[in-house]
Amino acid sequence: MTGRPQIGRLSDKVALIVGSARGIGKGIAQRFAEEGAKLVLADTEVEAGQAAADEVGAAFIHTDISQMADAEAAVALALDHHGRLDIMVQNAGIYPWQLLENTSPEDWDRVMAVNLRGSFNAARAALVPMKAQHFGRMLFTSSITGPHVTSPGHGHYSATKAGING
Repeated sequence: MTGRPQIGRLSDKVALIVGSARGIGKGIAQRFAEEGAKLVLADTEVEAGQAAADEVGAAFIHTDISQMADAEAAVALALDHHGRLDIMVQNAGIYPWQLLENTSPEDWDRVMAVNLRGSFNAARAALVPMKAQHFGRMLFTSSITGPHVTSPGHGHYSATKAGING
């Protein structure tokens, strides 16, 4: 291998990438676009999400993945635009730095809702069309935080990442 990108490995695939406005999710979108995938990007950050979508020629939908209706709407957009869904990437996550003694039950629940329930919502919404077409791949980003290490201020985040790996 020469180190150059292998363009075209995803040329017949449709991918939904949740949490794609910036960082790892945006990088995944850029790489999938280089490989020829047809994309739908989803994020809570509308301006950054739309800019990322414009950059890679994708559709964009504002999505709070902690809400099942939003997960279903993102999948529906992929189906409406491309007629199928082959790959679902659940990359959305929040990690507010808070010591446990300063974390309210509402703060804890919000991190659980986005990071852990969001993974369930994305999987459940994508499963229906993937089963119908007898094909699909789901990717969930996690972290070394949780299953192997943690740090002060990341108790809620670590718990969700351990849950995703479980």
